[in-house]
Amino acid sequence: MKTLKDVISLKFKTSESEGVIFHGEGQQGDYITLELKKAKLVLNLNLGINQLGSIFGHTSVMTGSLLDDHHWHSIIIERHGRNINLTLDRQMQHFRTNGEFDYLDLDYEITFGGMPFSGKPSSNSRKNFKGCMESINYNGNNITDLAKRKKLEPSNV
Repeated sequence: MKTLKDVISLKFKTSESEGVIFHGEGQQGDYITLELKKAKLVLNLNLGINQLGSIFGHTSVMTGSLLDDHHWHSIIIERHGRNINLTLDRQMQHFRTNGEFDYLDLDYEITFGGMPFSGKPSSNSRKNFKGCMESINYNGNNITDLAKRKKLEPSNV
């Protein structure tokens, strides 16, 4: 899945201060991860590195606080190339990713609620999300509805 534009939205509530909300990665070094860390929302994104490895595209943005209050919070991530709008509970933050690439090149799997165990050191140190999620939309696909109708391959992380 190689995209120039992405729109991801969902609602969540939790009493936990740590947990991966969603994660996707690709063979070219691209990844996107949204997680709670110390009850704040953290978006980690990399649109790839160049072949020389001199341009590193990792970008990390933190927003919000006290998100482990067991109240519903809404998130919208809108990406067009390197331009990102991250909206948490109607508070928008605009930023531009590091690096030089515009496309997010992911493998076919995006996980919601955690990360699949990959054997990489980064994957097993992160906690899975514990709480409730609803209204999950990824690029026009209603993930929540597809899961309810068993049109997706749900699996336990």
